[in-house]
Amino acid sequence: MKYTIISIPQTLTLRQKLLLAFFAVIASMVALAAAAVALQTRAVHRAAFNEAQHVATEIASVVNLAENGDQAHLQHHLVMMGRFFDRGLTVLDSDHRVIASTKFAVGSVQHDVNVEEVLQSGITREVEVEQPGGRSIKEVVAQVAPRSATDGNARPGAVIVEYTQGFDQQMQETWQAASVTEFAAVIVVMLTTLFAFYATSSLVDPLRDLQEAADAIAAENFDVRVNTGGDDEVSRLASAFNAMADKLSLNRAALHQRNEDLAYANLMLQDKTEKQKIAVERVEYLAFHDSLTALPNRARFNVVLAQAVEHAERYGQKFSVFFIDLDRFKQINDTLGHDAGDLLLREVGKRLAASLGQGHTVARLGGDEFVVLLNDFSADRLTSLLAQQILTAISRPIAINGQELRVTASIGISRFGIDGSDELTLMKHADIALYQAKENGRNGFAFYSHERNGNSFERLALECSLRRAIGRNELLLHYQPKRDLVSGAVTGMEALLRWQHPDLGLVSPAEFIPVAEDTGLIVPIGKWVLRTACLQTAQWRAQGLDDLVVAVNLSPRQFTDDGLLLDIVSILNETGMDATRLELEITETAIMQNPEQARKMLASLKSMGIRIAVDDFGTGYSSLSTLKQFPIDTLKIDRSFIRDLATDVEDRSLTEAIISMGKALKLHLIAEGVETAVQEDFLRQHGCHAMQGYHFSRPIVAAEFETFVKRQRRNETAAA
Repeated sequence: MKYTIISIPQTLTLRQKLLLAFFAVIASMVALAAAAVALQTRAVHRAAFNEAQHVATEIASVVNLAENGDQAHLQHHLVMMGRFFDRGLTVLDSDHRVIASTKFAVGSVQHDVNVEEVLQSGITREVEVEQPGGRSIKEVVAQVAPRSATDGNARPGAVIVEYTQGFDQQMQETWQAASVTEFAAVIVVMLTTLFAFYATSSLVDPLRDLQEAADAIAAENFDVRVNTGGDDEVSRLASAFNAMADKLSLNRAALHQRNEDLAYANLMLQDKTEKQKIAVERVEYLAFHDSLTALPNRARFNVVLAQAVEHAERYGQKFSVFFIDLDRFKQINDTLGHDAGDLLLREVGKRLAASLGQGHTVARLGGDEFVVLLNDFSADRLTSLLAQQILTAISRPIAINGQELRVTASIGISRFGIDGSDELTLMKHADIALYQAKENGRNGFAFYSHERNGNSFERLALECSLRRAIGRNELLLHYQPKRDLVSGAVTGMEALLRWQHPDLGLVSPAEFIPVAEDTGLIVPIGKWVLRTACLQTAQWRAQGLDDLVVAVNLSPRQFTDDGLLLDIVSILNETGMDATRLELEITETAIMQNPEQARKMLASLKSMGIRIAVDDFGTGYSSLSTLKQFPIDTLKIDRSFIRDLATDVEDRSLTEAIISMGKALKLHLIAEGVETAVQEDFLRQHGCHAMQGYHFSRPIVAAEFETFVKRQRRNETAAA
């Protein structure tokens, strides 16, 4: 059996699908009702036929066609049976003649094909005879067999039973029942149709509202809500939808607020990024430019020089390096002050830049030292000409603070490929050539030369070695303990620089410190000393020696360096050193060179918590009344007053006076160079606070110092 599958178009709406389903049910009900009527009609017809067939069979069983003389009896009997069965009855002989009938005249002939078929086959059949007027009569024809056994040639006859009236009556009852059924079906269909529309509306309309609300929310209209009347599934779905919409609305508000916060944060971040970019650019500029002259500094020049070496090696070109130093600049600086010196350096920087064409680099290394890189200069004659132009430009009069100054310079020249092929060698030889130029009488220039006298060679060799000392880790610190004269405890130490030369052994500070001062190397060396001392003190503090104050010397040149404050801040942050445990020692001569600038610098250092000590007091020309104008914490009495305390009355008087005035100014007093018990007793009796010297301890390395302090403290604890 094959089935036909009907698929519902997916484009139908839910309402259409539901109505289609309802109408399918209604159509099924109508079809079932029609089938029931048809089956009922068929059953009525079959019942009427069976009844008529039964009657025909009964009559055929009692009729004797051979007994023609008994026709009157047969007619009477047939009439009685017709009345009983309420049927039209007819008996035919084999020639189709009526021998008895309740409808036809006896002797008439009935010619009907179906009758002949019954007579021939002997099977009872149904016959429907059309009557004038279009009316049809339903009849059943049954065979009547001859009863006479002697008449072998006798043919069977037939009995015709009409059942139209009974059939019509039953059909009328059936159609009445069918009419009632059809009416009921119509009512049911109408009610079902109404229910279908109601059901679809009650289901689809809320769903349509939900769809419209969902579309509104999808369009970011979070204020729409759905009517939730009722307690069925759709109503609960609507309530859940409204709850979801409420949550979405809250989330959207929170998201909107979050977006506003993010937008503000992004704006602040952009502003911060821009400021940071400016700060980075400023830091980068400061890192590679001299703050006084705005020229490239040493770090930037080193990069340019390395690039020039690489370019020259690759393309076979030549270049020269000029090392320039102003003659007697220190004298001008000390006489007119640092402000005048700064103006002079700015003007020299401008003249150097103006005297060079494009493609060359001029930089300031520090102090009064400048350096120039001349690109693609291979001829000594052209190099000499440019060097003379620079000297001429510098020597022109300079007006500063209403005074006309004249300054000269000396230039040392080294050439790539002749005097060196790497940065360090070129710089070293240019520096050596500078000193050769100074030895030749200043205000001139000199190319690097291997011929030089012994003294110059020794100084230059010492200077060159000193330049490499930091990178080769040849410098080291010794620490000299300071002793409190009342308690006897170690309160701190002074960091003292030492140079362990690989060939010369331990070089005396008296030999290399002046060279470092003259060349400006004292600035990077002093920075190394400060970093190393702070790092060591921070390590000791982490090990429990947290009450020690380390003293570090600042040279006059280092004290006036523009980058001093930045270096100190950077080192404190880098090492984790507590600023209150750092004491910077400055000579009174360095302070009095430019009192106003010194006052500003010392105030900045004090604001950071750093202690200030005046070193070698008494050897200069200042007085305590002058020094009290500065934020000073400690006064160190020079060893020259301490050395002869036992024999020199004047030294005792001066030392006693210094102690008295220092105490009056509430300064902490430390005596240097204490070597005997007599000196220690004198200082203690007159109220000096602390001392340092060989009598207590010589300067020792870090490991020995740590052991020394711990042993002293164990002894103090045992004595207590």
